[in-house]
Amino acid sequence: MEWYVAFFLLMGSFFALVLFGVPVVFSFFGVNIIFLGYFMGSAGFELFIDGIYGSLSNFVLIPITLFILMGELLFRTGIAMRMIEALDTWLSEIPGRLALLAVGSGALMATLSGASIGTTAMMTRTLAPMMQEKGYGTTLSIGPLLGSGGLAILIPPSALGVILAVIANVSVGKLLVAIIIPGLLLALAFVAYVILKSVTDPTAAPRYAAEKVPLKQRIVLTCKYVLPLSIVIFLVIGSVFLGIATPTEAAALGTLGAFGLTVAYGSFSWAIMKEALISTMRTSVMVLSILAASQAFTQLLAYTGATQELVAWASALNISPMMLIILMHLVTLILGGPLGGVPLIMMTVPIFLPIVVSLGYDPIWFCVAMLINVELAQITPPFGILLYVVKGILPQIQFGAIVRAALPIILCNLVVMGLIIAFPALSLWLPMQMIE
Repeated sequence: MEWYVAFFLLMGSFFALVLFGVPVVFSFFGVNIIFLGYFMGSAGFELFIDGIYGSLSNFVLIPITLFILMGELLFRTGIAMRMIEALDTWLSEIPGRLALLAVGSGALMATLSGASIGTTAMMTRTLAPMMQEKGYGTTLSIGPLLGSGGLAILIPPSALGVILAVIANVSVGKLLVAIIIPGLLLALAFVAYVILKSVTDPTAAPRYAAEKVPLKQRIVLTCKYVLPLSIVIFLVIGSVFLGIATPTEAAALGTLGAFGLTVAYGSFSWAIMKEALISTMRTSVMVLSILAASQAFTQLLAYTGATQELVAWASALNISPMMLIILMHLVTLILGGPLGGVPLIMMTVPIFLPIVVSLGYDPIWFCVAMLINVELAQITPPFGILLYVVKGILPQIQFGAIVRAALPIILCNLVVMGLIIAFPALSLWLPMQMIE
């Protein structure tokens, strides 16, 4: 069988199963089992079992579960919400105050959870009613929430970043450090948009008399709720950057720090711990199952010759290497909505990355831009999952209005993504400063 026939059979079968409503993990396993058996016979099943064991026994996967547990503890104990309330005391009567709070809180939540859907849902439930009550327009009451939720992918610790690093076979620590500057750039782009919109259109974010909080009280609240969480963040990112700990050790330190905060604030209970562990287990099993399936899928692509032939075909195209990179990102954006982050990475990275390396580009740089693309796909109509998360929480708002609110946020993402592609140093400078 020709490689391109095998390639389209693999891809077509997977997409067909997903479109028929089969869960992604079962779609992956089904395609793998059928085609490994067809191409390789009984040896294919042995390879499949070995691949599952090899992929799940990888030590660098441990941070995924630890990052999820850290976020669960901080959310379920209410510590994260106290941080938002402490930040709110500093904004006073700044134009677009609540929208700015959404961006700032989303950025900090991203460092604690790494889960865009959960962050968006929590921020929407908390801040959207407040903004609507104060007379905010749909554009500023919804747009920043969509953007800030997506920051969870781009600001470490990012579970999706760990998954991408494992699949791309690049350093987990370097990729987590590499997304810091792009994540902060995106947050600053959202802030600039909110301020510009608030100043040029005062009706979009009416000013209101905020409760006056004495400076001393603001400092106390910040030291009590923001500073300790900042220390947890440093435990995770600073220890990796300084070469003190591996990503796995850093994730363990962060989780231990989160557990210590729940005890220190008097929020710990065995019931909450049980809920956090059960939720962590469910999410981890789902993610790790897809990871296991992706290993066999990569082996299938290599066995059929699709990976090698695609690299040769792409290298022979009569277009500039940068245009080829842009086309890859365009494909990622188109597929990202219907597939979702993890399946998208599973399907595209084994195909794209060998081409990227053959063109002489840094795989870390490409992975950073891809994470921005995944975040962008989550808010791009008609399939962006975060659009439907907001719609589910705020059913009274028309879907068209949510899409219009997302358009400026999409533009911010495109601008930052363009900067990362045009200026690789924005994503590669920090990893080069790491202490090995």
